[in-house]
Amino acid sequence: MKETIFKEDHQLNLEAIEDILTSFYYATDVPVTLYDQNTHPLGTYFEDKKICRYFNQSETESSLCPNALHFAATWAHRLGEPYIFVCPSGFVNIAIAILDGQQFAGSVIAGPIAMGTIEESTIRDMFTIHQASPEVLYNTTLFIRNMKIFTPSQVNHLAKLLNAAILSLYPNTEAYEKLSSEYHDQSEIGERIHEHKKNNIPLVYPYEKEQELVRQVKEGDHEGAQVTLKFLVNEILLIEGGNLEVIKARILELVTILSRASVEGGASLEKIFGLNLDLITELNKIDSIQVLSSWTVKIIDHFTKNIFNNIYSGDSYLINQAIEHTRANYMNKITLQKLADYLHVSDSYLSKLFKEETGISFTQYLNEIRINRSKELLQNTKMSIVEVALFVGYEDQSYFTKVFKKITGITPKKYRSGKK
Repeated sequence: MKETIFKEDHQLNLEAIEDILTSFYYATDVPVTLYDQNTHPLGTYFEDKKICRYFNQSETESSLCPNALHFAATWAHRLGEPYIFVCPSGFVNIAIAILDGQQFAGSVIAGPIAMGTIEESTIRDMFTIHQASPEVLYNTTLFIRNMKIFTPSQVNHLAKLLNAAILSLYPNTEAYEKLSSEYHDQSEIGERIHEHKKNNIPLVYPYEKEQELVRQVKEGDHEGAQVTLKFLVNEILLIEGGNLEVIKARILELVTILSRASVEGGASLEKIFGLNLDLITELNKIDSIQVLSSWTVKIIDHFTKNIFNNIYSGDSYLINQAIEHTRANYMNKITLQKLADYLHVSDSYLSKLFKEETGISFTQYLNEIRINRSKELLQNTKMSIVEVALFVGYEDQSYFTKVFKKITGITPKKYRSGKK
């Protein structure tokens, strides 16, 4: 059975961690220390390789080194990835946060690491900072001369290696990925705000992206919808700046648009209403931009996992594949037989299973995708009806008109004139 980083009682599995860190040291010649959530050491692996042992830097809580280590561990938690930093003594270290869910449960810090040539001034500063006695100067000088020198690129690879070693003890790395994604999203927003202010660029909300999002949801383009939704949420945060109430109102408006598109795409109205009610209740309680930024990530997860993936999704892998292939190729000459050949099953079996799992026939499903797309083209482009028909996969305009009227109740021409 694979060892994990926590025991059943959520205590750190010290034996498993020690095994990983010992292997890391023997492979890299870099010492490692395990700390608890208060940055108290739980174990140092190969302490004789740490120059820190010559100083009393850990004797007091107020000393520089413990404070620097705590700061680094906190940042590693915030980032959800390795944090490379320089300690007060001038050496490079690598901090990895240990997470229990998304809660900070401890850290692993590799180092001190010598990166590049160590200058004499660095040694002098180190002795001044730690108020070290002259007696240890000789020993530390010899120690430094024997330290392995790493390049910046090698330090970066050490960080990746240590991170991979720690993550190997987790059943999944979703918590780290989520924290990392949230941090990078917020950093990107900050950078864009700075860039717009610096260059005096006006901020304009991309309404065309909303239309793109609606189309993606209706067509079941899950990945595309997720990317567009994330973009729109970030645009709202960027444009509205720190106006919390306006941001909340804009986000709520976006949720409404998404919900309507999801229902039109085939999602359950009852499911959407129930989940949205919970989200709106949470939204009303939010009282800071930072909390709201994190909450918007939840919105994206909510629609991706609970809504987008359940629009005509079917229960089996086969029907999921059939739907994905149809959505990607509806504009081509796609038939039930061609789809069955693509999936290596008989057309009769595919037809029966498709109807059982989606509630509609394959032909009906294909027509609905095509007609929904044609409605957007009729409304938002100057393409002729013939061009629209060809674009969405109908070679015969009269047949397109017949199908369009059957689904919508009116002809394409009347639909277009009624939307003007």
